[in-house]
Amino acid sequence: MAKRLFLLHVGPETVDLSAMTEVLELGGVTVPDVDADVLAHAEVEILRTHKARGLRRKEVEGAWARVCRRAWKARSDCFVSMPGFVGATPEQAALALDGLADFTVVLVVTSGFTAAPPVAWTALVKDERIHLLPAHLADDQLAAQVARIALMEEEARLDRRLAKVGKRRRKVGRRLAA
Repeated sequence: MAKRLFLLHVGPETVDLSAMTEVLELGGVTVPDVDADVLAHAEVEILRTHKARGLRRKEVEGAWARVCRRAWKARSDCFVSMPGFVGATPEQAALALDGLADFTVVLVVTSGFTAAPPVAWTALVKDERIHLLPAHLADDQLAAQVARIALMEEEARLDRRLAKVGKRRRKVGRRLAA
């Protein structure tokens, strides 16, 4: 069975996930059923900025795992926006990706074409799964781009599957001819 996609938005600007759900559904993408507070705590947990935010570690511990579990329970491709992850260190990025081991991670970066994507993330995600988008996209525009990316990934997966089936079909044909 193919792994589901986890489309992780990393960019300096926040987005309104509730405004994006309708457009994301066109690409078969859902948003995990978590509160905005849980997403904020997950960002604080991964970036280890709880003291700067006036929180105790105990208050934010497990928030990223909760987001990952909710994404897994959604049983479809998921989209999560974590704008603060753009400044993550390689260790923090690796920690975030550890929770997504059951997914195929697709990185969506909205830092624009003038700035390079964050090196901490590009070193951990395959090049063909990193998508750089223009900065300052409206929420519906970003949702349309994310849905397009999800459909492109699905098309590539189906092409690979079709190639495998074609090879097996030729093998069977040769066996029947012999």
